[in-house]
Amino acid sequence: MAAAAPPLLGVLDDGAATITLLAAWATSALAYVVGRELAEGRLRRALSREIQQSGDVHADRARLEAAAPEACVRGMIDAEERRSVALPLAGAVVLAPLTLHFAIYCCLGGWFATWSELIEDFDGWVRLSLVLVGHVHAVVAYLAFRHAREIHAASTPDLAAGAPRGAIRALGYAALASLLPGGILYLIPPLIVLATGAVILPAFALARRRALAERQLIEA
Repeated sequence: MAAAAPPLLGVLDDGAATITLLAAWATSALAYVVGRELAEGRLRRALSREIQQSGDVHADRARLEAAAPEACVRGMIDAEERRSVALPLAGAVVLAPLTLHFAIYCCLGGWFATWSELIEDFDGWVRLSLVLVGHVHAVVAYLAFRHAREIHAASTPDLAAGAPRGAIRALGYAALASLLPGGILYLIPPLIVLATGAVILPAFALARRRALAERQLIEA
């Protein structure tokens, strides 16, 4: 059935969809490295403004005495925390299901096909998934942003205690969303969503732990 899935808009065929899926991970890794460097440079520039000399000794001294580098760092981190959690989490939970399926597909079919054949053949599954559960990916992405908002709103003690708990909620809503049209396909899509979602649930907990670690680092 997957192999018979028609190309989407005439472009997701001949391995293009699978290559795009794999390239998205490489692009994400590159964005992480570049973003980290840009963030460090931005922080240095923000802090250096406090110590730039203006030629007025008295004004420079007053500005240095009033400088609050810790408040500057906290303000920048607070402004970026929600987005820095939401974007990687949403990207991961959208890409991970099909990536996991591709890994399983390679393990099962890698003994009988070449790499190029695996990529081209898996395109049928990607197209079928987009048709049947593409809306589920949108739901989970929205819940990832909601989870990031709750993390940002939660206090550090609350994060240390384990709140918020967005993973179970995301899995439940994803399973419910997959009932349409999964409910008329012998519940196969919901079962696949549940099995796949159970594997990527730790991504929500990892996002919480990462945000908590960064807060504790600043407070230390």
